[in-house]
Amino acid sequence: MQDKRYQVFISSTFEDLREERRAVQDVVISTGDFPVQMESFPAADEDQFGFIKSLIDQCDYYVLIIAARYGTVAEDGLSYTHKEFRYAVSKGVPILVMLHGNRGGISTDKSEATDAGKKLLDGFVAEAEHGRLRKHWTTLDGLKLAVREALDNAKATKPRVGWVRGDSVTSLETLEELNLVRKENDKFRQALGNLHIDVQLPSIPGPKDPVVFDLLPRSIDGGFMIRSGSHAKIRSTWISIFPIFFNNINWRTNDWNGQYYHSVDDEESCIAIGSALASELASVDTSGLFTITKGTLTRLSSYYTEAGLMTTVGDELFTDTAKKLARRQLISEESSAEIVLLNGEVKVHRAPRESEDTIPF
Repeated sequence: MQDKRYQVFISSTFEDLREERRAVQDVVISTGDFPVQMESFPAADEDQFGFIKSLIDQCDYYVLIIAARYGTVAEDGLSYTHKEFRYAVSKGVPILVMLHGNRGGISTDKSEATDAGKKLLDGFVAEAEHGRLRKHWTTLDGLKLAVREALDNAKATKPRVGWVRGDSVTSLETLEELNLVRKENDKFRQALGNLHIDVQLPSIPGPKDPVVFDLLPRSIDGGFMIRSGSHAKIRSTWISIFPIFFNNINWRTNDWNGQYYHSVDDEESCIAIGSALASELASVDTSGLFTITKGTLTRLSSYYTEAGLMTTVGDELFTDTAKKLARRQLISEESSAEIVLLNGEVKVHRAPRESEDTIPF
């Protein structure tokens, strides 16, 4: 549940896949992660390969793009792309294979010209495919979608260390660590039969206990008019705001080679939930003008997960109990959220947009 960022190594032949590498780079950046690639050093050699290995050592995931070229061959008979792939395998880095679905349809200037090169490429493809999931693509949009789905799946099924801002590590991390300790303790008890060490997990708040957090302002440029929200600190209870959380969190079900899982769009969810909470305290349209922090979203998600209302695996975000609770609260006479404004204000400000022709003096 932490807001982690990952380093993703992008590997492929260079000249023939410039656009594809740029498209994959854009996907990685759009997910909030860090692309790692050797765009500034297109000339491959052994000295550079030593540097590349040090970069792969620091990466969390490895995206391999294969089209119709095998690439420059080193003294050991392998292309540098092939060598990168084998090194990533040896280091246990999760590998996401993106294979072109119609190599025969690729133009000759972007394909292997010799039978020997084609044979090397076929062998590389067979090695990359063996025992691992892969995606096929034929267009840039298809490649971008395949990489996005593969990264989402890898993060859900093969979590890595990643990077976390130092100021975002909260008690949630402690809770997760303690939970891992508890699970390991259970394993030792089953194995040894006489291990009697209990690690007490912190108790979660009651459903009607108060929860306090900030609403932050956002702005929307409507052309001639700019609308913006305001800052406010509010208090509610965990259970009374659940319908707002349930109806506004932005999530989807994903499919990776027949395996289904879910993922949440943190940014869109923060905006939708924050704006919906603000609407409970304002008589105007607050859509898109308020947000909550990702830390608040994580805190709420963690509570509802511990309370048995949300799941962390599978193709459904909410349990059947959560769905029933949301329906009951919707039809109940006490359906409105109990939200109290502690300080600040919940208002929508409007200001005319300054003309671009205005002279600033």
